[in-house]
Amino acid sequence: MRRKRLLSVTALMLTASMVFTGCMSSTVKKNAEQNEPSSAPEAVAENNTSEAVSDEEGEAEEAYTDIVLWDDSTDGDANTLFQELADGFAEKYGVNVERVVIKGEDLRTTVKAAINSGEGPDIFTYDSGAGYLGVLAKSGLAYDLTAVAEQDGWNDLFKESALDACTFDGKLYGVGNQLESVGVYYNKDIFDKYGYSEPSTYEEFEAMCAELKENGELPLMLDDLDQWPGYHYESIWLNAFAGCDAVSDVLALKSQFNQDDFALGLDKMQEIVKNGWTIESPNAMGHDDARKMFLSGKVAMYPTGTWEVGAFGGEEGLGDKCGFFFLPAPEGKETTGVFGLGQAIVVNGKSANTYTAVKFLEYMFSDEIVNKWLDAGFIPATNNTDITACDVTPLFADAANTIVTADKMGSNLDVLLPSKVNEVTANNIQELLAGKKTGMECMEEKQKILDEEVEKGNFEAIAN
Repeated sequence: MRRKRLLSVTALMLTASMVFTGCMSSTVKKNAEQNEPSSAPEAVAENNTSEAVSDEEGEAEEAYTDIVLWDDSTDGDANTLFQELADGFAEKYGVNVERVVIKGEDLRTTVKAAINSGEGPDIFTYDSGAGYLGVLAKSGLAYDLTAVAEQDGWNDLFKESALDACTFDGKLYGVGNQLESVGVYYNKDIFDKYGYSEPSTYEEFEAMCAELKENGELPLMLDDLDQWPGYHYESIWLNAFAGCDAVSDVLALKSQFNQDDFALGLDKMQEIVKNGWTIESPNAMGHDDARKMFLSGKVAMYPTGTWEVGAFGGEEGLGDKCGFFFLPAPEGKETTGVFGLGQAIVVNGKSANTYTAVKFLEYMFSDEIVNKWLDAGFIPATNNTDITACDVTPLFADAANTIVTADKMGSNLDVLLPSKVNEVTANNIQELLAGKKTGMECMEEKQKILDEEVEKGNFEAIAN
């Protein structure tokens, strides 16, 4: 959900792309961080295949082969997690998992050409939704996992939403890796100072912002220099004011964005800037600097995603002094949480190593491994996790409980809509925050581009 969104067919240009975007194989990256000379794990096979193994019933399976993984977890707990998954699978099955780490935007723009040239990964992370994974599925670049899912019981293992988001024309082309939500983090010390509890209506939220400003506090952080935060702000305020059902109707092509409630939500977001409840120029603030301000205690509230739970609630963050709530709806309306999937795990539709790639996907979420996701601060989109068995922070437990108990589940829009729509949205949100466009102007332009993408066949209705 985050990232928060051409390779040449020659190997030379593929390598150059990796150099300029910070890509490196897992072995190189891991050993570089440890300042040790590169060496392969003892269990990694020297050849490209390991001997065939038997399943639990004693029937022979195909031989495991070396595979290549591309993912965009360039740092932090996510990087550590994917490294552990790659190394663990390699050791268990006696193969090599060559991990290539690529920035998200670069991965999205290079993987199609790489697959078509025969130089792509066997398995990779990618945004789910019709505008992203759906395009790969249509082009035959994503492997059809339908039969595997039925045979191996994926309907029981994975959350329904993790499969639905990766299903196109009745066929499964990936699996959502983690549940994510976007909401509002808050500094409990600042809240306690003013006797605040989590607001239950948008009117209460506004009153808190006004009082905090009067007392010299910075009520809310909005940063959009990097543009991807603007996607999430839009989804938060649209779901709060229009409601998740109205948003779902637009995605189902039953209605349109250019409605009063949608426009009002964006106008209310703009008022936060006009009222001085956030920094003076959100478009000039980068996400990393915004995070530092919040973690230093200089900001009362910060709307962003649950991928920050580990950092915000950890020892180097605010610890147990950080809380999380969904932006409340106006009085008389029901509050809607905004949900999505982190990314999809996708198998290359043209890979010669699909058997091992699929087994690696299953390994990532197997009973023996799945709690590693929780340990790293992520909520896997599966039914076999046990949060009580993990040592998680109070913030993680709070956020997980908020997500699990939500009555209304709204959609995070950017991962579901075509890239052309997102490009317009990114620019429009910046103009909205700068006071150059109204909410209705943003919604009318967004709808216009969506209509064009539907006409071109780049977006199909998402059933609700």
